[in-house]
Amino acid sequence: MTGYGQAVDTYHDRQVSVEIKTVNHRFLDFSFKLPRELTALEDQMKTQCRSWFNRGRIDIWIQMNGEPLSEPTINVNWPLLNQYLAKVHEIKDETGIPGDITINHLLQLEGLLEKDESNQVDEALEQVIRSTLEKALANAYQMRIDEGETLRQDVLQYNEEIKKLANELNDNRETLKQHYYDRVLVRLQDTLKEVDIDHQRLVQEVAMLADKGDITEEVTRLLSHTEQIDELLSSNQAVGRQLDFLSQELHREANTIGSKANDIALSKQAIALKSVIEKIKEQVQNIE
Repeated sequence: MTGYGQAVDTYHDRQVSVEIKTVNHRFLDFSFKLPRELTALEDQMKTQCRSWFNRGRIDIWIQMNGEPLSEPTINVNWPLLNQYLAKVHEIKDETGIPGDITINHLLQLEGLLEKDESNQVDEALEQVIRSTLEKALANAYQMRIDEGETLRQDVLQYNEEIKKLANELNDNRETLKQHYYDRVLVRLQDTLKEVDIDHQRLVQEVAMLADKGDITEEVTRLLSHTEQIDELLSSNQAVGRQLDFLSQELHREANTIGSKANDIALSKQAIALKSVIEKIKEQVQNIE
């Protein structure tokens, strides 16, 4: 399910901008693009996002414009310098090599000067960032709600079509079964007309064969699945995975009905049924 949200706020001379984009995903996945100084807040922001979303890929961009968050400073690693100096004196004492240490020598020592870019995000600024993120999350969530209602109406419509087709199959199943029985009996009698057979036994075998083509159980399960779909779509919970499972079960029953199709009319209804179920399968992939 797609969604987009944006929010902007200010803190002194800084502007905080948050942009969120969500797309459908099997699980809940985050991608943050934010200033390096804010990376320490990433785990907190993930927790904040989980309070709004249960499923989907969430891309979050946070920008800070204006006064920089940190001013880099240069520090001297005094313990390291003292060790260098001690070793130089030790070398001179042991070898007698003359010479003086200059500032140029010291500046070439690896690790002597350290750059410090400590995080300067104070509590007040952090609160502004979190509140701005919350507004963007709310906007993205509302967009998903609006889209979700449209998807819900589509799935409900397709579900009604499945019910209609299933009820038509249910109404016609005895007629279709009888037609199938009559055709098989006529063909067998025609094929075996010169063979001495027990007519009563033949009728019984054909009846058993016709029962194997009965679709009563499949239609019953279809209607049961459609009722469950209606119940889920009236819920306020995340039901995407359950709907996905039910759509697969609908497809399974439709395939079984198609494999039992022994009549042109039944074949057409089975094809129509699978066509509508495919539409539901596509739509539920976008439901959280």
